Amino acid sequence: MLLIVGCGDIGLRVVRLLAGRWRVLALTSSAARVAELRTAGALPLRGDLDQPASLARLAGLADAVLHLAPPLVATREELEEMAAKTEAVLADASERFFEG
Repeated sequence: MLLIVGCGDIGLRVVRLLAGRWRVLALTSSAARVAELRTAGALPLRGDLDQPASLARLAGLADAVLHLAPPLVATREELEEMAAKTEAVLADASERFFEG
């Protein structure tokens, strides 16, 4: 199972390419994207990278993660902060997955 984080144009293309070959979970913060992702063959999951509580349920759901969420910021410090958030989410998911 693959979790795609960031299902904009590229994420949606990946979903379509993998439909029928992989079970794909698609993380989106947009309610408007849910139907489109479902039609493309993914199981849409609502969540927001800026709200870690919305991501806790993702731990251990997928065998692989494809992170395509683009940064909405431009400074080096902000990019480093976003990378740290992503690393924290992955570390938490890893700990939960391997504890059980």
